Amino acid sequence: MRFNNNISSHTIGHWKLPYSLSGPQHKRKKWVNENDTEKIEHFTGGLFITYLREVEKRNVLYYSQNLNDDHKNPDLLIHMDERIHTVQVTQIVLNNYLTKFNQTKRLCEKISNFIRDVYTPPIKINIQIYPPWEIEEPPKAPIKVYRRLSKTIAKSISENIENLSAKNEILNFKTDDIFNKIADGYNLLSVPKNRVSHYFGDKNVYVDYEFDAIKISVENIESATNKIFTDKNNGNSEILLIWGDQNQFMGTEQLIIKNLKDQFVKSTFKSIYFLAFQNTLEVEKREILCVKVI
Repeated sequence: MRFNNNISSHTIGHWKLPYSLSGPQHKRKKWVNENDTEKIEHFTGGLFITYLREVEKRNVLYYSQNLNDDHKNPDLLIHMDERIHTVQVTQIVLNNYLTKFNQTKRLCEKISNFIRDVYTPPIKINIQIYPPWEIEEPPKAPIKVYRRLSKTIAKSISENIENLSAKNEILNFKTDDIFNKIADGYNLLSVPKNRVSHYFGDKNVYVDYEFDAIKISVENIESATNKIFTDKNNGNSEILLIWGDQNQFMGTEQLIIKNLKDQFVKSTFKSIYFLAFQNTLEVEKREILCVKVI
């Protein structure tokens, strides 16, 4: 982790665990496939009616998916309190997390390949590249610039492989000015034999470029809640169910709820609920948050 010294920025912070026994979050099995719309609607619907029955003590007989859910029509139909209630389901994602994740993954895997073209270490090495703070997305630089940076990193690994093999300590390096548009520096860290790197790459070379790290700011939350209001208000449902993966929120759920209340103070929905859970199959303690926002 590194700290943001730019006082003009409202970034709360970001963190990525370098390695663990179980491997990175993105490689762990999902509790539900968030890319399968029908499955996620059915899954969140099940969690939602459990909340309605157990917390609000509503008389819920059953729920079903609406086959005609286009053009802001309901996704779910819930038979509750002797009538059918219509529900629209949507996901909240902060800071375009999934898009940035995929962009960063592709770039890091490319850098890992470039490094191995020059030198493949005999042990697992984590490389964390520090982009300039003001950059929010992977910079679009000529591929030859990334090759040159990779060559520099490969040389640092080769020259320090004895130290990296002997000690599990971070080695920091400053990059030359020619790389200042894509990197301020980088560090190297050996990964213990019984641990799995959380970075992207293969064959002992794993790269982190920070853009997929969970960077949350007040502006991110305001932007995400405003997008949901713009996209979903004036729909054809009574209830809006907003769900999210807690692995992306870093404890900001209450701030998200507050912003949702502010955004939907004048809404066409009669009720709005926020549902959050860790979308990972294996968790030590399963906790599900469901809150009535309005």
